[in-house]
Amino acid sequence: MAPPENQREPLDGAPLWKRLVLNPYVSVSFAMFCWATTTVVVRYVRDDAPPMALSFWRLVFAFLILLPMTYPRIRSQYDLVREHWKTLAMLAMLLWFGGNALLFLSLQFTIAINAAVINSVEPVIIVFLAWVLFRDQFTGRQAVGAALSLGGVLVLIAAGSLERLLQLDFNLGDIIVFIAYIAWGFYAVLIRKLPREMDSLVVVTLLLGFGIPMLLGPYLIESLYFKPMPFNLQNFWTIAYLGIFSGAISMVAWNYGIKTLGPIRASQFLHLIPAFTVVLAILLLGETLQGYHFAGIVLIAVGIFLASRAPK
Repeated sequence: MAPPENQREPLDGAPLWKRLVLNPYVSVSFAMFCWATTTVVVRYVRDDAPPMALSFWRLVFAFLILLPMTYPRIRSQYDLVREHWKTLAMLAMLLWFGGNALLFLSLQFTIAINAAVINSVEPVIIVFLAWVLFRDQFTGRQAVGAALSLGGVLVLIAAGSLERLLQLDFNLGDIIVFIAYIAWGFYAVLIRKLPREMDSLVVVTLLLGFGIPMLLGPYLIESLYFKPMPFNLQNFWTIAYLGIFSGAISMVAWNYGIKTLGPIRASQFLHLIPAFTVVLAILLLGETLQGYHFAGIVLIAVGIFLASRAPK
C-alpha cells in the first residue's frame, strides 16, 4: 500500500539522514525500539510513578513540545481538522486511554515479560481487524512471515523452553494488557480513515490534544483516592523521555509507516518490541546472550522480511 507516485517525496540526491527518516521501514523499526524501552521504563518506576499520572503528564509534555512547531500547520489544515475531528477524538481515546494508559496500569500487576508475550499477538489482532473492517488482503506468504515472527518471539520469551512458556502465570494485569492491545489494534487499523493529505505532525499533535482531557479524569481520581504523583527528578526525566520518544517522535514514525506500508505489513514490525526488549535487558541488566536469542532474532528477521513484501 505505497502512496501514489505523485504523493511520494523525491529522494534522489537527498542527504542520507533524510532518506533514513523517510524510509518507512526505518521509521517503524525506530518506533518499535522506543516502545520496547517504554515497557521497561514504566515497569522500573512503577513504585514511584502512578500509571494514570504518568500517562497524563506524558501527553502534556509531548503536546507542549509539538504545538509551537505544528500550530501553523494545524491552521493551514483547519478545514480538514474540522471535518475529521470526530475520527481524531475516537483515535485519541483508543490510543491514549485504551492502548497506553491501560498498558501502564497493567504493569502495576504483571511483569514486563508477560506484557511482551501478549504483545506478540498484536499483529494478528491488527490483521484480523483489518480484514473484518476493510477486507484487506492477507497472502499466504504474509501468513508464513507472521507465523515465523511469532515463533521467534516465543523462542525469545520462553528462553528456548516450551515448558517455561506454558508455565507463565497470567493474572489481572495480563487481562488488562490484552484489552490495551485490542484497543491499540483498532487504532492502528482505523487511522486510515484520516485523509492521506493530513500532515502526520498535525495528526499526532491533535491526538495528544484530544487525549489530555480524556486522561485528566482518571488522573485526578488516582491522585485523590489512590496515590498522588511525586514530582521528583526521576519522574521528570521519565515523563520527558516518554513524552518525546515513546510519545511524539515514535507516533509520527508509526503513523507514517502505517500510511505508507499499510496496517498489515507495518504490524509485523511489532514483533521487534520483544526482540529489542531482550537486547536492552542484556545491555542494561547484565543478562547473558544465549543461543536461543540468536534463533529468535533470526526467525523474527526472516518473518518480517516475508510479511513486509507487497502482495502480488
